[in-house]
Formats: sequence, structure tokens, C-alpha cells
Amino acid sequence: MGVPIVGTIGRKLFGSRNDRLVKRYMKLVDQVSALEAETIVLTDQELRAKTDEFRERIANGKETETDLIPEAFAVARESMDRAVGIRNIFDPVYEFDPTLLDDAARKLYEETKATMDATEPHPPTGEFLGSNEPVSSWKFVDIPVVLYDAVRKIYPKSKPPFRARPFDVQLIGAVVLYEGRIAEMKTGEGKTIVAPLACYLASLVGKQVHVVTVNDYLVQRDRDWTFPFFRMLGLTVGAIHPHHMQPPQLKQVAYQCDVLYGTTAEFGFDYLRDNMKMSTAEQVQKHRQIAIVDEVDSTLIDEARTPLIISGQAHNEQPRYDLADRLARHLLAKQKSWKEADQSVQSCLVTISGLEGDIRNAMDKSVVPAMKKKMDAAKSMLPDLEATRDSYTQFFELELDKKKATLTHEGIAEAQNEAGIGSFYVGQNMDVPHLLEQSIRAHTVYHRDRDYIVDADDEGVQTVVIIDQSTGRKMVGRQWSDGLHQAVEAKEGVPIKQETQTMATITIQNFYKLYDKLAGMTGTADTESTELYEIYSLDVIVIPTNVPITRIDHNDLVFTSEKDKVTAAVNEIHAMHDIGRPTLVGTTSVEKSKDLSEILTRRFKVPHEVLNAEQHERESEIIKFAGNLGAVTVATNMAGRGTDIKLGPLTPDDLVAHWKKRDLCPRDVTADIGEEEVVKKIWRHVAPKELGLKKADVDAMDDAAIYRQLLEHWWGTFCWWIDGDKSSSTSEKKMLDDLDHSGACMLHRLRFYENIEDMGGLHVVATERHEARRIDNQLRGRSGRQGDNGSTRFFLSLEDDLMKMFAGPRTLQLLSKMGMKEGVAIEHNMLTKAITKAQRKVEERNFLVRKNILEYDEVMDHQRHVFYDLRQRVLEGIEIRELIFEYIERAVEDSVFNYLDPSYSANCIEEWLREHLSVTIDADRMIGKDREDLHKLIIRDALGESAEVIRVTIGEYLPDTIDLGEGKIAERDETTWDYKGAVDWSVAAWDSDLTIAEATEMSREEIVAKIEESAAAKIQSTDLSPLDIYLVQQHGQQELSKWVTAKFEIPFEASDLVDLEPEEAVDLVMERALNAYRTRERIYPVDFMIDMTNMRLQQDPAKAIEAFCQWVKLKYELDWTPQTLPSNNPEDLKKFLLEEALRWDDERFERRAERLVEESNGDLDAWLRTNWNFALSDDEKAEAELDPIAVAVKKIKQVQRAELAQLERNVLLQIFDGAWKDHLHQIDQVRESIGFRSFSQLDPRIEFKREGARLFDEMFEHIQDRVTDLVFKAKMQVRMPQPPEQQQQQSQQPETAKTAQQPRPKPKVSEQSVRAASAAVSKDDPASGGAMTVGRNEPCPCGSGKKYKKCCGGR
Repeated sequence: MGVPIVGTIGRKLFGSRNDRLVKRYMKLVDQVSALEAETIVLTDQELRAKTDEFRERIANGKETETDLIPEAFAVARESMDRAVGIRNIFDPVYEFDPTLLDDAARKLYEETKATMDATEPHPPTGEFLGSNEPVSSWKFVDIPVVLYDAVRKIYPKSKPPFRARPFDVQLIGAVVLYEGRIAEMKTGEGKTIVAPLACYLASLVGKQVHVVTVNDYLVQRDRDWTFPFFRMLGLTVGAIHPHHMQPPQLKQVAYQCDVLYGTTAEFGFDYLRDNMKMSTAEQVQKHRQIAIVDEVDSTLIDEARTPLIISGQAHNEQPRYDLADRLARHLLAKQKSWKEADQSVQSCLVTISGLEGDIRNAMDKSVVPAMKKKMDAAKSMLPDLEATRDSYTQFFELELDKKKATLTHEGIAEAQNEAGIGSFYVGQNMDVPHLLEQSIRAHTVYHRDRDYIVDADDEGVQTVVIIDQSTGRKMVGRQWSDGLHQAVEAKEGVPIKQETQTMATITIQNFYKLYDKLAGMTGTADTESTELYEIYSLDVIVIPTNVPITRIDHNDLVFTSEKDKVTAAVNEIHAMHDIGRPTLVGTTSVEKSKDLSEILTRRFKVPHEVLNAEQHERESEIIKFAGNLGAVTVATNMAGRGTDIKLGPLTPDDLVAHWKKRDLCPRDVTADIGEEEVVKKIWRHVAPKELGLKKADVDAMDDAAIYRQLLEHWWGTFCWWIDGDKSSSTSEKKMLDDLDHSGACMLHRLRFYENIEDMGGLHVVATERHEARRIDNQLRGRSGRQGDNGSTRFFLSLEDDLMKMFAGPRTLQLLSKMGMKEGVAIEHNMLTKAITKAQRKVEERNFLVRKNILEYDEVMDHQRHVFYDLRQRVLEGIEIRELIFEYIERAVEDSVFNYLDPSYSANCIEEWLREHLSVTIDADRMIGKDREDLHKLIIRDALGESAEVIRVTIGEYLPDTIDLGEGKIAERDETTWDYKGAVDWSVAAWDSDLTIAEATEMSREEIVAKIEESAAAKIQSTDLSPLDIYLVQQHGQQELSKWVTAKFEIPFEASDLVDLEPEEAVDLVMERALNAYRTRERIYPVDFMIDMTNMRLQQDPAKAIEAFCQWVKLKYELDWTPQTLPSNNPEDLKKFLLEEALRWDDERFERRAERLVEESNGDLDAWLRTNWNFALSDDEKAEAELDPIAVAVKKIKQVQRAELAQLERNVLLQIFDGAWKDHLHQIDQVRESIGFRSFSQLDPRIEFKREGARLFDEMFEHIQDRVTDLVFKAKMQVRMPQPPEQQQQQSQQPETAKTAQQPRPKPKVSEQSVRAASAAVSKDDPASGGAMTVGRNEPCPCGSGKKYKKCCGGR
């Protein structure tokens, strides 16, 4: 118990930790100030050169940026004063009067201004990067040091617009920010200056800083305001805005700046958009090094759990579900004959296998001859059955255990022919095989009234509703993923929903955790210091104000009713406005700000502005005039945050004019008659209304009597804590002091005020408390900035929602019993403190709530890091080949161990039974059974399990009496029975003929018996012959061989797997798959270039052949020219190149690498950049130092497989993005439903993590399957560039024409085309020998995917 006392005494003796830190910072500031004398004598050029000097000293390793803080901040302080302050004497906006300067300084002024006038604006390039328009000369022409000194003499205090010397506390704030902490600086302390100082220190070590402001207006304002400072120091500063405000090109430029201003939303969305881009060149936000967040408490606390979401349709274009459904129906019809024939073959094989076993095991040898005869007959039939089956075509394969359908090569060909849209493995058709497989699944694996029903939604539209396989209940709103649900919808002919789903998302909290260093500044962070430290590891340093705060914060006024509170608040606003004192009114919602606005207009006709979310666009304009004479601004509590309310100018004439408008002053009064006379006339003018007297009676009174009666009236009206009946006996001084204390009346001190501050500054009226103290403090902080006068008051009522939260029912009753009367307020310091304590408790509770909610995003945060890192690796083309090998190996291992598992066939049978009989029989019990024993086992177990299933499921619809234990019984309530559900389920599951009418007349036991009878009939009548396929010997090996052939398009027989262990089978399959892949690496680039050349021959034959020859030379060092081609037949050329590609063994690669290294003269990176437009990574540069030959070999191989690498990169990105999009959709669904797990005594947070991890693993399994499916089959579609006029015509076509699917004619290339091209080259330039003449904007023939001028043509 003694610890708090000791802590209190210790703080008094030694100061708090915050006090000690501030003292340490002050020592640094003293060092900065000591260097000021030698810094102010430097010229602009010398100041700018200091930046390079500091960077060089840091690069030498002898000093760190921390060591340089005193010198760096001395330079930054002087630069800020010059660039943002003194330089404004040349800004036409401020109309500086040069006559204030002495003769010598004025001459310099005129000379400098003449130089500026003669200098053209500078374009926004180089050191002016980030500007949106040419920069005026007055912002960058150097100014003589003497002129700076002269202006300092005229304006010795640092105050805008002509001085901007950072105060000591601002330097402290900059150090705090650079250290990665939060600087709590009171509102109006010039935080806009603080962030640039910290940015300068960061720039010395090459770190880019993102300065985050609260809205787009402040982004551009702060960027433009600080630009001269950064430019003077040789730095660039930019700003980013939403895409509708800023073209992508300008945003790219902005991100190249040293310092970048933007909002949280724009920085976050750029991060998400970058992770959706298809090339690194399109990405803008390369790094997230340092972030300085303004109003950090609002961003990191209030908005922490706000997700940044990029949404879109489930597919970029309308997926062709209808086409896939039509093709699936076509393939189902075509495969019917094969299916029937294959079933006969499988049945025959099972018969033979069964007879062989019977013969071996026969005890009665006399039956053996008959069995052999029967077996021989079956064997003799088998070739004919197989021949019959083989005469038909298998178009797809089904794996019921996985609910999977896979197209065969013949199925793809048939579907392509039927669709008439060309190859499924090029361009926009690459999604058709996947959609088609899903559609086949919908027709063969998923059945209506078992897996789903078709029912009307709330709007009467027919939809597909999934059925829970466990309970048989409808799962409204749930959808199958990956296009399966849409395939079922297409099958059933119901509308196919195109929903908007999450494409990319991140919470604001987790976005800021991506930065290497995070810092922030605000005026109200100390109340949330615990949360900021626990979540972000950010310390809050409270920095003292530059000048003491003189604002008066009046105690809260608490009323019994909302009506009384509003009346009192409106009366005070009216009183302040009548005098002319600007008033800011804070409300807690848009609705309440509107209501208050209406009351002000209706009761007192007070002109005012309303600032809330609906007026967001006018925020800067409204705030600009909020400090003017008589201004009233009704705003939500956070409106206008981040901007200063500046107090406007004032003159006696302005005052008198305003008082006349408010009917305080007679119309004939002018300011010329003097202050005393004006005030007396005003008191006499308002007396009849204020005192309720006739004008004649007032006219008969002298000025002193009028003033005394008014004073007594005001004292009794505004000083609610006194006894008004004693006014006549109270001294004038006492009444004046009490009225001053009330802060609600100003008429008693009426005079000609020198300015708004002299009037008392901005007055803040708050109409409610907020849950968070810092929001209230922020509202208070709008007033009394930089030592200005100001005042605040909160008006509360016991009916306020938040007051009910802060004070319990018992407290409210006590306050009512303490004598609170209608219209009377309670004001006491203890009450204000009690409300503050209650707020603190609410803040603690809200912190725990936020912390709990944010735990749910941890799952996605981890997955986002993993996925985006992998995607970025693919986007940058880093080790894609190795990644594909990894996927192939995983796929092979999974499939081999699955198919060669001894229980594989039994698992297939188990799944078949689950699909057709709605029962589950353990696969282990079916291993090794022959057909007869298997059928007996199935029927016996199915009858037994069906009875159990019926007994359990019927309880969902017809609940029976339940013993709850401890003597408690839930009685049967037949009124709640769902007869329709029970009947529908029995019909769907067991083909029962039970009707609802019959069920309502039967007992529960009779209904169960009836359904059991139907189940038994269905089980006993079910044809089990389709199971014969799973009883064939080596069934698993056959299925594996089919999988290998379909997956890798290589011949593979089941006999290859005989006597192999699974590990050996993996090695065998991998060996053949990798050999096929290596062959594809040699063949694909040649195929692609031949197709490319064929296409280009139709447009420009000469250039096509020249590009082809250049490509051949680059790839294989063949000196072909258009005149010396080995053949004019493209097929011959293709054959020659394939043979040449196969000759490139390791020895040949190494020989070329040795020549390349020799030509590079030790700078391999420069040679590759110049000749091949390839750059070495940092790791490769280090490796090249040790083994340049190995690095050169690696790059040569990259060049030779460039076309395949580009294809693989595109395929992977397409698969990755589709899988991630579907995963986000599934996560959204899980998040919505996970709370129900708590009913099962499970922690939803733990369950969400478990489900999220499972879905993430499934996503990567899906990616693996899709990649390995396409990597051996996909090819890049070659498109012929269109003339500009044709492109323009197409752009003007209606949308329907764009989306129409027309088969693309295959270009026809003949030998004559090649000969004509060769002749054209010779004719154009006989001496050229086939020089390269590829168009600068055409694709580079090396296959890099870049334009020729950016690639090989760049040499």
C-alpha cells in the first residue's frame, strides 16, 4: 500500500519519467541554439550543401544521424525560418511593405525581386519533383543573408507569415518523432513544422518518410507549405491523392520524393493495390520505412479496427457459366456410351477376379471345372468388352472421394470444338477448363434435394440453397466457393448472382505495423498511452507548451432534462454571438448538429455554419472564418481537426456594425462618439427587453441606475449558484466578479475590444461528453492556442446516453433527490472530476473490446504477409522455376501416396455409398472383400446405419421427450413438430412415399418405422454393380497412371508402377515430369517466336524476319540474316531451332558464359544492363564477385527461357489472385458465422484461427493443383498489333460488340511470305546484311515482354 505514496513523493522530488525525458531533450535543444549564430550567416547555397556534407559524414561511418542532431537541427531551424517565413516577403499574397526596410536592405529587396521577376517558373522536375505545376521563382531564387537579417529586425518574434523559426518545444517534438515515439503537443503548437524537421533527419540516412494527415485538403496544404523548406535543403516532397484527384503518372512521380504526404486511406489502398498489380513497374509504394502520423490517437485508436477494403465483382469479367454448363451437358451426353461400356468391363474384371479367388479357395474340387469354365467365358468376353469401350471416348474422370472432376485431353478437345472459341489455354479462355470442371461436378457429384434445394428468397427469386449434410437444414446465405455455386445455379437455370466481394483488405492497425518505424503527434494522446504502448510499442511524450495556456475551462453544467440543457446552451451561444465573440459548438452526431442548427435559426435567427460529414468538402472554408467577429460554427466534435481556427481582426466600426445587426445598439450610434457613450447607449437600448420595463420608464432613469438594475438582473440570471433575492444588498464588485466567473455573460464588461483575443478569444460550447476524454480535450483545444485567450463549457443532461453510461441508475436517482429542479443546473468541480473518472473506466473497457476484435485480424495479418511475400516473389520473377518444381513435387507426392494407398479403392467405395445411400461404412472393413462379400457387407451395414441415421435425424424435426439429467425432463411438444421438413428429408434421402397428410395422422414411432421401411427398400434395390470398377486389381495404379498422363501430358502406364514402393513411385513420376518440363523449356520459346513471326508477317514481313533473326542470334548465337535463312519454310526453321536448342548442354552454356564475362571486363552487371537489359540483384552481385561464370550461366538460361518464364509468371499471378480472392470471401463467411461456435462451449477466437489456418492450407492446395494443371499446357496467345485507326473504330463499338466471343482465324503463313520478307530487306538496304529494324514501340523479340526501345533497342 505504500508504493503509490512513495511514487508520488518520488515524482515531486525527481520529476516524472516524462519530465526527465523532456530535460534530456532540452539539453539537445540548447546545443542547437548554441550553433545558431554560426548558422544564420550561411548563404542559401551553403545551407543546401550541408545536407550532402551530413550524408557524407554518416556514410563514412564515423558519425551517426543521432550524433548530428544539433548541427542538423540548427540547419533545419534556419532553413525553416527562411523558406517558410522570411521568403514570404516576396509572396504577392501577403503584400509585404518594403518601406519598412532600411535603405540598404530595401535596395537588396528590389534587386532580388527583379531577379525573381526575370526568372521563369521551374518545371516540376529534379529538385522540384512532387509539384503539380511549375514553381514560381519567388519560391526558389536565393536571397542575400543581409536581407534575411533585415526582416528579422522588423519581425523579431517568430509568427506567420514572415517568420517561422521553430520554437524549442518544436525541436523537442521533432526528436521525439525521429526516435519513433508519440509527441503530445497541445493544439496550436505548430505540429505542421515539427514533422518536416524529423523528416530531414531521416532523409540524411536515405529513409523515405510518409507524413500522414487527416484529410486530402491538409495533404496538399501541408505539402505546399513545407515545400520551400525541403527544397532549400535539397530534398523533394510530394503528395498523393485518390485516383479521381490524381492521375497514376503523377502518383508514380510523388512516390519518388524523399518525403511524401498522404492520408491513411490512400497509403493503405496503395499498398493493397500494389499487391494486385501485374508488374513491378506498376507498383508505386516500394517501401514502408518511416511513417509520421498526425492526429495519431484518432488514427491508431479510433480507426484501428477499420478495414481498408478494395471490393469488386467475383470476376473481372462475367464468367461464362452458361457456356460451361452447355459444354458440360454436351460431354455428359457424349460420355454416356463410354460410361455404360466401362461399367460392363469393370463388372467382367470383377467377375474374373472373384472366380480366380473362388477357385483357389474351393474346398469342393468338383465345382472347380464349372468355375473355370465360367471364368474362361468371362475372359473371352473381356477383349470384346474392352474393344467396345475403347471404341468410345472418355471425356472426363470422376473422383467421388474428393468430389472432383477432371477433363481428359479428349474432353478438352471436344469441348473446344463444341465451344468454337479456340484453345482453352490461351488468353481469356484459360478459365474455361476450370469452369467446365466445376459444371461437370455440379451435374455428376452435387444433386438437387440432397446437397441443395431450389427455393425462393425474400424477393421471390429462385435461388440455390445449400443443405447441411449433418442436419438436413437449409443454410440460407451460404455459397460454395471457386465457381461451384454458380455452376449449380447455371445447371438449375436460376439467376446467377454476381456478388461484390473483398479483393484485398487490411486493418489500419496492421497496415501501420508494416512500417519499419512509426511515430505520431497529437494534442490528446496521453489518455490512451497504455493502449498505444501495448499495441504499437509507442511511448507518449508530453511536450510542454511554448507559452502557458490561458484558456478557461469552466466546470460542466448538468441539467435534469435534455430540453433544459439545449435551452441553456442555445442561450449562451446567443449571448456570445450578440456581443460578437466567435463560438464553436460541439455536438456528438450529424443529426444533433442539424437539430441545434434549426433551434438557433428558429429562436434567435443566429447566422451560423454547420460543419459535419455532409459539409466535408467545405471544411477548410468554414474553419477559415470560424474565428471572425460573431462567427458561430456548429460542428461534430472531431470536425475541423488538424486545422487552426485563427482569430480574425477587429475595429470599433466592425463592433458597432455587428451590435446594430444584433439589435444591441441603436441605429444612430457610430463608433466616433467614443467607447463610453456607445456602451451607455447600448445599456439603455437593451434595458427594456432585459428588465421587462417600458421604454418611457427607462428613459426616465439615469445611466447609473440602468447599469445597476442590469447588473442585478444578469447576476441573478447567469450566476446560478447564488441566491438572486440578495442582489440588492450585494456589492457591485461581487456581482462583477461572479459574472466574470460564470463566463456566460459579457454585457457587464462591454467595451471597444482591441481584437478577438481581447474579447476573450474563441468560446467552445459542447453539448455532450464523449466516451473518450481525448475527444473532449480535442474539442477544448480548438480554443486558446499558442497562449491565446479562450474558454470552454460542457452542457450535459441526465438524459444523455453517455451520462447514463457514466453514472448508474442509483447515481441518477440521488442527483434528482438532491434538489435538482426543472431548468436548474448543477455545477461543481467534484462532479466534473467524477465524470472524467467514469470516462476513464469506459476507455479501459473500450480498449479491451478493441483488443478482442483486433485479435480476429491476426489470422489474416499473418496470411497476408505470407501470401503477399510469395506473390511479390512471383511478380519480380524470383525463382519461379524452383517454385513450380516445388508444386510439382508436392502434387506428385500427394497423388502417389493417395492412389497407392492400400485403402484407396475402399475409400472410393465409401464415398460412393455416402453419395448414393446416405450412409457411411468404414473403408477398412471393405478392404480385401470380393464382390459377393462386399455386397452383403454393404447391405447389412447400410440397413443398420440407416436406422441410426433416421433415429437421430428425425429428432431434428420431431423432438422426443429428453432426459436432461438431475430429474429434469424436456417433455415432447408435438405442436412444434416440423412435419414438412421430416417428409421432405425422407423423400430426398430415402425415396420415401410418405406424405405430410399421412405423417400428421401417424405417431412418431410409426413415422420412423415408415421411413426405415423406405430406407431398407432403397438399400436392397440399389444396383451395386458400379462398384465393380473399384474391385479391379491395381485399380490405384491405373488411376495414378491416368492422373500422370492427364497432368503432365506424358505417356505413363500402370505397369510402370508394379512392385514399386510409394517413395520409388514418387521418384519415377518426378523424373519423367521434370524431363517433360525441361523439354518444354526448350520447345516453348521456339514455338512462341515462330507464332509471333507468323503473326507479324501479315503486318510487316521485312521487320518480322529481321526481328526473328535478331532473336535467334540473342538466344542461340546463330548468325542468321534474312538472306541466309537455312529455309524459307517456317516448319523447317522450327525444326532447326529445336535441334539447336537441344544442343545447348552445360558445357556450351559455360563456354558462352566465359565469353560474356570476358566481354564485360569485370562489370557483369553493367554489361547485362547495356546489352540484355537484365540487372543483377544485390545477392547476384555478391555472388558474381566470387563466381562470375556461374552467374553468367544463370542469366543465359534466363534469356533462353524468357518466353516461358513470362508465361509462367502470368499464369501464377492469375491463379494466385483468383485463389486469394476466393479465400478472402471464405474468411468473410467464417467471420460472420464463427460466433455460433460459442454455443458448443468453444472459444470463437481460437476456432476462427483454426478455421482460418485450414482455409489457408486449402487455398495453397488449390493453387498447387491449378499450377500443375496449367504449367504443362498453357501458352501465351500471340496477338497481331492493330493499326491506330482500327483501334479507334473498335473503341467506338457498343459494349455488346466488345464482349462477343468470336473464334479468331489462325494466320496463314507460307514460304512465299518468308521469301518476300527476305527480298524486301535486301531491297531496302542491300548492305545491311539483315540489320534489326523492329519498331521502337513494338514488343522486343527477345521475349522480355517490354517494348523494344526499353529493351534490346535501348543499346
